[in-house]
Amino acid sequence: MEDINRPKERENFVVFAGVTKDGQIQFIKVYAIDESLAIEVLEEFLRENHIHPSDFVVVDQGYENVEGKEVITTRTEEELSALLSRRGLKLVSNGILYLKGKNKIYQITAISRDLLESRRETEEIIETVTLEFSDIRLPEKYIKRLNLLALMEDTLILNRVELDLPELLRKTIRGTVAIPRLLEYDGIIIRVFDEEFHIAKGSYIDKVLVSPPVIHWDAHIDSIGDFSFKKIEENVYSAPLFLKAFSGFLVLTEPPRDLVRMLLKIKKRGEFKVTLDGKRVRLPVNFTIIVDTKYPENYSGLKFPVRINLPPMDDETFAAMLAEAIGISVPQDVTAMFPEEYKTFLGIEIIVNLWKKLLERKKKDGIELLREVAAIVSGGVP
Repeated sequence: MEDINRPKERENFVVFAGVTKDGQIQFIKVYAIDESLAIEVLEEFLRENHIHPSDFVVVDQGYENVEGKEVITTRTEEELSALLSRRGLKLVSNGILYLKGKNKIYQITAISRDLLESRRETEEIIETVTLEFSDIRLPEKYIKRLNLLALMEDTLILNRVELDLPELLRKTIRGTVAIPRLLEYDGIIIRVFDEEFHIAKGSYIDKVLVSPPVIHWDAHIDSIGDFSFKKIEENVYSAPLFLKAFSGFLVLTEPPRDLVRMLLKIKKRGEFKVTLDGKRVRLPVNFTIIVDTKYPENYSGLKFPVRINLPPMDDETFAAMLAEAIGISVPQDVTAMFPEEYKTFLGIEIIVNLWKKLLERKKKDGIELLREVAAIVSGGVP
């Protein structure tokens, strides 16, 4: 490979470095047209600058959206430059990368172990988590009870009204929290930040500012293995769900009792101990458990600071919510035709779906079609 330190204009890669006043490299970011080239460039840059690979840790990698950009230079990396400046590092590069219309580019970010050890953020990161129900169409009696979730305390919810709790939380949660990009102990790296679960709002060297995570696990369809560490490569692991829920909510639908008991004990201890590659690691934890169940007896004896009861809808509430969903008033006699188990949010979703399908096929009055839907879900003949 060409002299990687020589500044020049390129079309395939560029390297940025954060350098101390005495010339020590503490931060490296490589942009390249694909992953294999990015790895090759990083390895060559380390060799050319006489840096042992074990002295640096990869904290972030993957494709980055560069749509609308023509080049990548130190001028386009002003936010990164400011971030490094706060750490006493100057951003330098080996030239300019012309993007030639590319919409995405691969990047690898690595920081020195010295910087990693001293990385505990000295600047204050303001974290806020609130729930905002003003734009949510929900009966007031349910909103009053669900407002307790803003306390960020472990909660058991008797969800007999079959409300989609994870979706509700995602719609109502506001604020930002800082989560670690990774946790590194004695050569073991555990990646916490995951684009599948986290929405990035800002970036720090060792942390990412994200929307408060809302992570859902359903015992009916998900694997208990989601609570295990998954090996990605040598000494590198993907964090289990309860670590990815850092500073947010872990919503568990009908989880096994033993899993809930384990998570509550982890919360009480404030850390999780695990052996990875023969090394004992202690990891900080910070998440809020929400158990979503219709069978609270399965969790009797487990102590939750908050318990919320969401009963099925009464006829008046059911009629009002159904009317809002289909856009027509629902008579009392039609309301009475529906089985009690359908007077829930999930029941209304099913009813509305059937009603719309019948509306497409039959030229009938909307109320008459509701009567047909009531007969269908009751097991009768419309």
